[in-house]
Amino acid sequence: MIVTNPQGGHLRILTKYHWMAFMLALFAPKAVINGHTIALKWGENVIPILLSTHQVEIFVPYLWKFGSATIAVDNTQYAPTIHYSAPVWAFGGGAIGFEPQKHPGLTAAYILYGVLAAVIVLCCCGSFLLSLADNS
Repeated sequence: MIVTNPQGGHLRILTKYHWMAFMLALFAPKAVINGHTIALKWGENVIPILLSTHQVEIFVPYLWKFGSATIAVDNTQYAPTIHYSAPVWAFGGGAIGFEPQKHPGLTAAYILYGVLAAVIVLCCCGSFLLSLADNS
């Protein structure tokens, strides 16, 4: 027999990370809801919880707690969906909201990796370019 609590509700938490932060697959995110820590997984999580207003913090535990983001949630009228996006950089905060979130630090990552790729190409092709310049 399944017993249900008529006063109970739930929170739906969707967590994601960008492919450039692929190492995050090794570290499951955690949520702190009203002071109680709950282990999450990447993707969809449904947390049974009482109907009330809740303080929700989501982060990724690594050598330190990074990607921390906090939101206040009221689930008395309906079951809200919380969207969390982990940062691309381990030193930034995450993004959280009721709509899908962009990954924080993504533009800076594209710029850094673009500059790094340009330096590698110039280092690898530099001697060839210098020999062409000497022959001219």
